Amino acid sequence: MELTTTLMISTVIISVCALLHLYGAYQDRKWLFYVFKPVTTLAITALCWYLAPELNDYVWLILLGLLLSTMGDIFLMLPKDRFIPGLLSFLVAHIAYIIAFSMNLELSYSWALILPLTLIAMVYLTILWPSLAAMKAPVFVYMSIIVIMAWISGERYFSLDSTASFYAFIGALVFLCSDATLAFDRFKKQFHSAYGVIIVSYYLAQYFIALSVI
Repeated sequence: MELTTTLMISTVIISVCALLHLYGAYQDRKWLFYVFKPVTTLAITALCWYLAPELNDYVWLILLGLLLSTMGDIFLMLPKDRFIPGLLSFLVAHIAYIIAFSMNLELSYSWALILPLTLIAMVYLTILWPSLAAMKAPVFVYMSIIVIMAWISGERYFSLDSTASFYAFIGALVFLCSDATLAFDRFKKQFHSAYGVIIVSYYLAQYFIALSVI
């Protein structure tokens, strides 16, 4: 089967799984919600495995990040609040992505990238800070790590200027938006469409990061 055809079929399968999960979330169909949240991430993981021309260190780290994210998915969807284990799973996943994006890269410290990311993170953290209570330290650490991931992925793209590095950069930025929405909904103000925004952007982020192995 040609790569393009496989990618199209896989994308359709991933999209259907994501939609079934969202349907389960908004229509209170618990089995759809519980089954298709991790299944969607695992489908993205399988696509990443298939797309990789070879199983080098970069690919293994991306696969590790996707599997850790699947663990995070499971923790965050459990009936009891498992926010901290979920946060830790995603934190380690982001560290795996950072190591992957740093491979064969000489950092140039592009301030045109660092400054906007830092300013946005500071403003956002200032908005959330009064509502964080005991979660101030974990959220600060997590936000710092995901901003670093976005920065490193940008440095990789500016350095390599390849399609694969562009996918990684887009994925990291979308991940940043997804987690920002999650934090706002959880700690500041809940809104009905939040989960849809979070989950769609989350799967898109993982999808683009998976594509970065090509």
